[in-house]
Amino acid sequence: MSIQISAHISDSTKQQVDAYVKRRGIKKGFLLEEALLHHLQALKSIPEDLVIPAALVISEDSMKQLADIIKSPPEPTKALQDLMND
Repeated sequence: MSIQISAHISDSTKQQVDAYVKRRGIKKGFLLEEALLHHLQALKSIPEDLVIPAALVISEDSMKQLADIIKSPPEPTKALQDLMND
């Protein structure tokens, strides 16, 4: 038995789904169920604090701080240099 669900997705996501199923010759329902099962299994397997969201939302102040860091990045710490050299 299967149950139909409904969800709102962006136009960009719909275009990607449509292109993928056309390329692979599969049904959208199959792709979406496989993707959901894969995602749910990953959520079970990966500690919650290590799951990175698909989109990060930051405050305007944080965005300004980030822009400042990008414009003038700090010197790398010794620990970072050691890590990158390994």
